[in-house]
Amino acid sequence: MNTDFLEQERSLPEGHGHDKVVQWHVFRARDKAEEFARHVNLGEGQDLIGGWTRDSVGMLYWVGVHVDDLERWGNVGAVHKHGTRV
Repeated sequence: MNTDFLEQERSLPEGHGHDKVVQWHVFRARDKAEEFARHVNLGEGQDLIGGWTRDSVGMLYWVGVHVDDLERWGNVGAVHKHGTRV
């Protein structure tokens, strides 16, 4: 699993689905983000996306699922995130 996307500075998804990121998890440690990414099963039209950013505490790494078609994916109201994991 290629996790090079974690080297890119990228803001967290906005959470409304407009960016076509439908689920994401946030981690404090890159190795935890990489481990999580290895266990994501993707469907047709889905790709891993993510990166790093900072908050008032420090570095954040995030891993998410980007879909090519929100309507085909399903309910935009179901877009969600999972908070920081140490």
